[in-house]
Amino acid sequence: MPSSSNCQDKITIAAHCLLNPLTRVKGLAPLPFRPEGPTMQLPCPEALYLGLERWAVTKNQLDVPQFRRFCRALIEDYVDLLEMLARQGTRLCIVGVAGSPSCGVITTSSGYTGGRVRECEHARVSGRGVFMEELLAELERRGVPFQMEEVGKKEGAGGDS
Repeated sequence: MPSSSNCQDKITIAAHCLLNPLTRVKGLAPLPFRPEGPTMQLPCPEALYLGLERWAVTKNQLDVPQFRRFCRALIEDYVDLLEMLARQGTRLCIVGVAGSPSCGVITTSSGYTGGRVRECEHARVSGRGVFMEELLAELERRGVPFQMEEVGKKEGAGGDS
């Protein structure tokens, strides 16, 4: 059902920070993203859950039951609308953020192990962020077809949300 082909379809469903870089972790530059045509902006689970003055985190830190429940609650109404659009023939393209612990669709981040606040190394790894795992699993559960791609692919450290 999901595809990694380039999205040139009817509606783009974008990770929040792609359209509003003010929600990114402080110090991260905006990502180049200019959608064409109809666009739906997803909520930013990290900003809503941890606030705008949060530290960078990795997927292993967010992969806890309460954050997953929070993500599922955020996406419920969005998935209802996406399902209705798909039933009318609209093709969906989910655009995530490469290396994001929440919104990666192809790559996410791993590595922080907790402890006192300090500079830590982390890596970009294959996989989906927690928010996108929940969103895409619900679309798949409902049989809603979609494509996906990422913005911000680069070599080096992950955790870019």
